[in-house]
Amino acid sequence: MNRENGLQEIFNRIKESRTSLGVKTFKWTPTNPIQESDMPCIFLLEGTDQIVKHSSRSNTGFPAKRVMEVILELVTSKDTDIKTMYRNLRKVVFTKRGTDPSEYSSVIANNVFIQESRSEGPEGYGLPNVRGMRLVLDMVYTDENF
Repeated sequence: MNRENGLQEIFNRIKESRTSLGVKTFKWTPTNPIQESDMPCIFLLEGTDQIVKHSSRSNTGFPAKRVMEVILELVTSKDTDIKTMYRNLRKVVFTKRGTDPSEYSSVIANNVFIQESRSEGPEGYGLPNVRGMRLVLDMVYTDENF
């Protein structure tokens, strides 16, 4: 439940700011390729979910503290200022909804926290006129059960 609440909050923050970010398309784990008309776009992808500490109170090891990679991939045309869009995306993700944009918070849901792990790109994917960058977050949460 904590995992889904955290992912949903990240999704909602981006979805609500889609227009101000200048994004045409935003998809959570897309299954179809994008078209040029979809750009600029953002994908929310769920990465590796790893247990970092088992509970010592039960023989199953649960509840367990976990860290999951959440990848936000920004894809634009070559002519777009991708680095500015990337910085704005980072601000949106770390700003609690309904607050002043300068009030950053790593708390995104009850018992769910995020921190930036790394940035990747810009890169061209080997495609003409396309560039992309990735914001990789570590989402820390505790499993309620197994």
